[in-house]
Amino acid sequence: MAEDAIYGKAIDEALSLIRADLEIIKRNRGKKFLIKHVEPYVAVVERMKPKGGQEEAVFSLHKDSVRNHYEILNELTESITYKDEGYIEHFQTPALMEILYENDPEFREFVEKFIREIENSRDIISKEGMRKYSGFYGPTCVLDLSLTPGSTVDVLNQILGRMNISGREKYYAQVVLASKSWGMNTSHAFGWKFIEEIENGKTARDAVEEEIKSLQMMFDHPMEAQKDMMDDVGFSSFNPEKYLEEYKKRMRKTVEDSLDGGVHYGNILMIPALSIGDIGHHLSQSLYDLFEDELALEIQEAIIEVVEETLRKNIGRYKSLNQILHIATGSAAASVTSILESEGFTPGMIINLMTERFQNFIQRYPYRGVGLEFHNVDFMEAIYRGSKILHQDNGKIDGIRVELSPLKERGIIRDFRGWIYPNCGITSRFSVLMKFSDHFCLPNIEPMSMAFITNIVSLEPEKPMALVKRCERCAVSSILPFRCEDYGKS
Repeated sequence: MAEDAIYGKAIDEALSLIRADLEIIKRNRGKKFLIKHVEPYVAVVERMKPKGGQEEAVFSLHKDSVRNHYEILNELTESITYKDEGYIEHFQTPALMEILYENDPEFREFVEKFIREIENSRDIISKEGMRKYSGFYGPTCVLDLSLTPGSTVDVLNQILGRMNISGREKYYAQVVLASKSWGMNTSHAFGWKFIEEIENGKTARDAVEEEIKSLQMMFDHPMEAQKDMMDDVGFSSFNPEKYLEEYKKRMRKTVEDSLDGGVHYGNILMIPALSIGDIGHHLSQSLYDLFEDELALEIQEAIIEVVEETLRKNIGRYKSLNQILHIATGSAAASVTSILESEGFTPGMIINLMTERFQNFIQRYPYRGVGLEFHNVDFMEAIYRGSKILHQDNGKIDGIRVELSPLKERGIIRDFRGWIYPNCGITSRFSVLMKFSDHFCLPNIEPMSMAFITNIVSLEPEKPMALVKRCERCAVSSILPFRCEDYGKS
């Protein structure tokens, strides 16, 4: 199959996933979220297919995970409560990790070596725990796809850096990092136990010990760790143990087929976990409620239209699927930034506002959810990137112009007559973007990204989607430049 045909297929699949989400939301917004509502989305996923040399096992990881996740949830529950929505993507990687342990004793042996190194890394855990608790780094993304200060994978990377790693162990070290970045091995994020214990009156030394235990448990017995954490937070939507056991049983053959197909362990952990996010997270009660706002729905549809027009207009100019993914996410970022700027706001204003608010917020609520600000960080990264696309790169990404016309055609840009009090509606779009900043998955076109990632990995399944080694001029670092050791060096 010609490359353009593969590119077109990948674009069609990516758009079909996010449009399925929007159709389900439009049909059910304002109602009670029910698991059965997402069946049309599952049907769209089932139509994804490998072509032109793409590895079928990679598509199976995506499709089987979505189908099994949906079927298991349908058997265990009717719906998911607000407070449980954030944990839905954390049940898959623990089961997949245990399947890998059982199929590769050498990997399990390396993980045990790593677990022992966690025990010997009290200095790292103490320093990073205190910095996380105090807000030293400012807003952070604890579950990040890059080794940014304050992130869980940065702490894990520091610990791995002390180990004498050679040969096959380098591969296994990649997998350990992938399990808490592209994959989501349990709901634990670094600092959770440290902050909890300090606020419960324990000493810093005792808090470090509890954090060590949680980190070790996350890798030693990931399924049991996830179950215990869900018990601690009062998870009530379904029985976590039954879900984990059933998911592990149903995904075993898919994982083993992927091993036979030479798929990198990191990809085996990533694709099943990220692909299920629409069921119970992107499609959820909170988003049914958010999208009762007509302007929110208009903005979301306009963002998708910008991405689609940009991608389809330039078929024949692409060099790789990675480039298409880069253009797609950049087009979404440019859209959000354009909407923000249309009401006189700048990304710099918002980054300053959210960073200052973060410092006040954690003083008011010293014990807060360890990852409470991570969607805010996603939002800041998007508008910061969008600003660079619009103003430094003259509205282009890799030489491809972002087609922003749908924003004007829908009356979202430079039309202040509707949505709010007539003639004074100059902050209504900003207010919607602030709602999105707490739940940024759909404006960030995550379902589309996942479809592209599946297509990308299927062409080179043995190659992992690599972590970014260090943030370079990220949004928060634009106003807190000294938080990143490497800021300004590259």
